[in-house]
Amino acid sequence: MNCAQAGTSCCKNYQIILTTGDIQRISDFLGHQNFYTLEPPVFEDIVPDYDPLWMPMVLKSEGLVCVLKRTPEKNCALLMETGCSLPYDRRPLICRLYPYMYTEEGILGIDKACPISREKEWCSVLDKLDMPIGKAKQWICLLYAEIKPYHETIT
Repeated sequence: MNCAQAGTSCCKNYQIILTTGDIQRISDFLGHQNFYTLEPPVFEDIVPDYDPLWMPMVLKSEGLVCVLKRTPEKNCALLMETGCSLPYDRRPLICRLYPYMYTEEGILGIDKACPISREKEWCSVLDKLDMPIGKAKQWICLLYAEIKPYHETIT
């Protein structure tokens, strides 16, 4: 399934929040840091009871979040016609984790907005896409490890 070719993508109309590790991985690949910006958070993009600890952890002291730049149409600037221009291991952790819904404690399920959620065997679809639950759990650990140090320095 290639969401970008199907005309839909989680890379459209959403802020993609970055960790310091994401910035390092992407800048190592691209050779520059002109791919992100600081913006006020778009609270409509966040499910209210998804993870109440998330926003306090990613907010910078100025009340801004570090996000991938977007086009005027609100698409991720790294989204191409055939999908993301980044290799999978360089993509932001929240991109690798989508469509999993999660908290620091673990996986809650699959986001209902994703077409995969309508598949009877969504778990096997994600396995075929090399996004098994085991990998997702590792990415969750890494994600929270990368956002916690910053949060702890400003609280």
